[in-house]
Amino acid sequence: MHKPMFERDLLYPTDSLLEPGSVRVAVLNPDVLGKLPILIIPKTSHNPLEYINILIDIIQVDIFNRIRINIKDQGIFFFKVNENEYVKLIYEDGKQVTEKCENFI
Repeated sequence: MHKPMFERDLLYPTDSLLEPGSVRVAVLNPDVLGKLPILIIPKTSHNPLEYINILIDIIQVDIFNRIRINIKDQGIFFFKVNENEYVKLIYEDGKQVTEKCENFI
């Protein structure tokens, strides 16, 4: 198990004003290329994959703007889907590239 260097719970807007989504965001130590693995675990019944752009914008503003890191350039996002299933998301030339994986590192 990887120990996060930073963790935070975040709320994000959903299609229902009365039911915001909630996720746990865990920032792990950089990999050998200097990329930051970011684990996103849902805490509500909402699927965070349906709100990827909103979540990444909130993570950028709420966490990474203060340390001047552009998370789309430096981040590797892992969205937890099931117990041992994740969706990995990176940005290549400004476009989202996703793939399913069994481990988040």
